[in-house]
Amino acid sequence: MKVHALIRVAACAVWLHAGLSFAASAASGTSDAAPAAAPNAQSPYSTASDQIRFGNAALFRNLIPSATLEQQSADEYAQILGEARRTKHLLGDDNPLVKRAREIANREIPFALKWNDRSKNWKWEVNVVRSDEIRMYCLPGGKIVIYSGLIDRLRLNDNELGMMIGHEIAHALREHARDRLGRQQAAQLSTGTIPPLFGFADISSTPLGIGEQLLAMRYTPADETEADVIGSEIASRAGYDPRAAITLWKKIDTRTRRTPNGFIWMHPYDAARVHDLMKRLPDMMPLYAKAIGKTVDQLPNYAGMGRFKKPKL
Repeated sequence: MKVHALIRVAACAVWLHAGLSFAASAASGTSDAAPAAAPNAQSPYSTASDQIRFGNAALFRNLIPSATLEQQSADEYAQILGEARRTKHLLGDDNPLVKRAREIANREIPFALKWNDRSKNWKWEVNVVRSDEIRMYCLPGGKIVIYSGLIDRLRLNDNELGMMIGHEIAHALREHARDRLGRQQAAQLSTGTIPPLFGFADISSTPLGIGEQLLAMRYTPADETEADVIGSEIASRAGYDPRAAITLWKKIDTRTRRTPNGFIWMHPYDAARVHDLMKRLPDMMPLYAKAIGKTVDQLPNYAGMGRFKKPKL
């Protein structure tokens, strides 16, 4: 059965269950596509509430089976590595950047599995592509691709890289790409014109690379909040300083803010998000301290930041 047809079958089942009102809602304003800016509109990040969708998967995700997306992602991942290898841009297993990234990911993955039952069976992989681009992603199914420009140009330390890897892992665990795709499918099904995305199209058509689609995908503020919280917890439990998230995103914002569709465009960021990151540090610091065998009081300052201890009741 073609993937295109499989998606339609799954979508019809959900529509029949949820009723026509769901379709109308999906098509009339719940799409994740960024709307045109309106006068006096709030910034993309601050329009979201503090909601963290820990418990319930979005209904839109049912439009695309997890297994289907993971298989398509694995196929695209193989193509990305194949092209990088062909052009001699894929860094080898003995490269220091590769070793460093894999060590960090391997420390974090055990703490990630509780967030998604399927992830326990994912074939996790980490590879680094030599490129000046500042970006990385964790594809559905646990395939992590890091572009060396992210590490080299931003001069990331291990704590910052740990926060970055944790953040991207969290996007995959919470299936934000699947949710985004499902919303787009719901909006298009009534017209019968489902645009190809992540390679989802008829077999006869030419699929777009998943890397290109991830580069063009803008996560919602709710997605970012969820990835910040879950990713920081994962990285903190693995022994990476959660305060590094503050310096990490400041670096990313400074270097990619002016880049069309740059990395910071994908991950909405402003003062509200910085405040949210800092607000959650008192919960993360004990996890980090425990991971490295210290108490919060024993932790040194980080980049001029204190220990963010919880106030005593």
